[in-house]
Amino acid sequence: MNVPKLRFKEFTDEWEKQKIDFFVKESKTKTGNLDKYPLWSLTIENGVTQKTERYERSYLVKKTDNYKVVDPNYYVYNPMNAHLGAIARNKSHKTISVSGYYDIFKINNNNYYFFDNYFVSPVMFKHYKLISTGSLLEKQRVHFSQFKDLKVYLPSNDEQKKISDFLSLLDKKIELQTKKIEDLKLYKLSLRENLFNIFEKEENTLSNILVKWNRRNRDNEYSYVESVSNKFGFIAQHEQFDDRNIASSNTDNYYIIEKGVFAYNPSRLNIGSLALKKDDRTSLVSPLYECFTTNQNKDFLLEWFQSKEFKRGTFSKFEGGVRNTLNFTNLSTIKISLPNIDSQNRIANILNKYNKLIELENKKLYLLQDLKKGLMQNMLI
Repeated sequence: MNVPKLRFKEFTDEWEKQKIDFFVKESKTKTGNLDKYPLWSLTIENGVTQKTERYERSYLVKKTDNYKVVDPNYYVYNPMNAHLGAIARNKSHKTISVSGYYDIFKINNNNYYFFDNYFVSPVMFKHYKLISTGSLLEKQRVHFSQFKDLKVYLPSNDEQKKISDFLSLLDKKIELQTKKIEDLKLYKLSLRENLFNIFEKEENTLSNILVKWNRRNRDNEYSYVESVSNKFGFIAQHEQFDDRNIASSNTDNYYIIEKGVFAYNPSRLNIGSLALKKDDRTSLVSPLYECFTTNQNKDFLLEWFQSKEFKRGTFSKFEGGVRNTLNFTNLSTIKISLPNIDSQNRIANILNKYNKLIELENKKLYLLQDLKKGLMQNMLI
């Protein structure tokens, strides 16, 4: 029978198989008036959100003839990232515009919350994976024409509403937990800046406290390759790059990374791609990374690398090009207001308590997200 594994007991009818084109209608209305219809964008993490970056506005002055209008409750669809969940509704209650490479459509009923979840559900990801074009090394695409032709199983409107109400309660818990974590992070950020200012410090230069790390995998002793993520620190490379391992088949020139070693991507330091190796598993990183260690408190120094003082220090040190880069030589010239080692230890101990609390709350969030994912796997077909 065409019914889900997990279901509310008052519903017994089979789900109806329908082509998506049957209940969606594409919209192709264009605009060049970005004052009337402000420009928004679509991200996997945040859905449809407003663009505010200055460089985007300056670019749009030159080219404003191919932007699409998105009315309230219309969906924005990115063919380039649909298989990753880049499909979301305009929840802003106002008409906006988005880049012309997005597709826009509406659904023919008001159970928006059901389709908000359904379009990014595990069952739909299976569909996207089957019909996506492009190799793993290229950008995969799910064209809107393919999306519209998909055949899916849907419940009655009443059952859609029941599922929506249930998932809405769970999403509110996830939202509250996310807000709690963000509040903790903001408090810790403020606390860190205050702690950096209340202890007596002496001006120093990073060249006096950093030691470049040059241990290479010459004997091919290790094979586990990691990357540095600005969100998660050291992370397995296949997790960083969507289940793809882009490491060279010959890793004898890769750096061996042990516990207590820092590594950063010189071309992504401006967005925080710097991490301290904290686990005991020896790994490798690409020779494109810069690696170093220190005789100071490593946890303190990691926190300092996230501080306003460090960011100010990097402004004049980046070298131009396609991306701003900061090699180890230039990094070493940055000045640091350095407390003595006892003060460093005290600051690190205080901040680590909040790091552990944030980590605990993140685990609670992941459990809620996994619960929702599991429910959706069993409530939708």
